[in-house]
Amino acid sequence: MNGLSSYSPLQQLSLTRYGRLKMLHRDVLPKLDASDFRVKLTLKALYSTYQDLQQLGLEEEARLLTERDSAPESLEPPES
Repeated sequence: MNGLSSYSPLQQLSLTRYGRLKMLHRDVLPKLDASDFRVKLTLKALYSTYQDLQQLGLEEEARLLTERDSAPESLEPPES
């Protein structure tokens, strides 16, 4: 990425949100019990934001954030 200033405000918001959710996924969720409602909510928000980035044409940026942030993992929607 060339810095957030090269993106529209909506793209900036989505990229920032995705980065924050990836941080929660990496740092907070492992400390919670899998049955905790916050785990499910965070995973759903992460998946939804990834889809937003795809629609905004930022799938490559999302992949870079995903690769940078953690080991390879699936972004399949969580079970309802």
